[in-house]
Order: sequence, then C-alpha cells, then structure tokens
Amino acid sequence: MKKLAFIFGLLAVAATLTSCEDDKVIQEKDLPGNAKSFLQANFSNVGVTRVEKDRNSYDVYLENGFEIDFKKSGDWDEVKNYSLPVPSTVIALIPENVSGYVSENYPDQFITGINNEHFGYEIDLSNGVELIFSPDGTFQRIDHD
Repeated sequence: MKKLAFIFGLLAVAATLTSCEDDKVIQEKDLPGNAKSFLQANFSNVGVTRVEKDRNSYDVYLENGFEIDFKKSGDWDEVKNYSLPVPSTVIALIPENVSGYVSENYPDQFITGINNEHFGYEIDLSNGVELIFSPDGTFQRIDHD
C-alpha cells in the first residue's frame, strides 16, 4: 500500500512539473509582429515587465498593471486591469455600440477589461459588472459568475 501511495505521489509531481513547462518567460522582442504592433499602438509609453508564452498564447504584463493576452497568432485576446480604464484606442477596436451601451447604461463606470471571445465580447466594468455582447456588439446579458 505504501508503494502504491508513493507511485501516485510521484505521478502527481510529474504531472505538476509537466504543466509548469508550458509557461516560458520570453523577451518582448520575441512576440509575434502583430502583438508588438498592438502594444506600440495602445501602450507605447508603458514598459513591459514580463512576457510569458505557452502552447496557445502569450501573456504580457505592463508596468501600469495591465495584462494583455494574445493568441498564438499574435492577435489580441484580452486586455484587463482592475483599477484603470482600458485605453480608448483599444475600445475603438470593438463594435461602437458596445461603448455606447456602457455609456448609456453605466455612465459613472468605465471599462476595465475586454475579452475578445469566439461568441462575442466580455466587458468588465469598474463596479465589477461583467457584460456579454455578441460579435456585432449587441447586448446579450449581464454575467453573474
């Protein structure tokens, strides 16, 4: 029985180590071109503190607390910060009716996160509300996770 427990323990450690191998710290210069262009266009005056790469994505951490996730292709996937508004240049990349809906229905709030999902957009507001929109920017629902 002790041998069996020992074997399961070794397997758990091996699985943990294998999953950790997926995340690799890389240099900003090693990002795909479109990811570097996105950073230059939207966060040109903010330093990058860390870039991590895994099999399917890149996570970029900025000095001002923003985290930007890019797909393997280098296309942006998510921009988030829990205390600062997402730059207007990023908001301009999503359908205009999304920002219009936020302005009209949440005039005292600002967008702290945008997640570009296959089903549309998840928008995080400064009050903690998460709004779900279709790909064309039509409001769908409030997400109550």
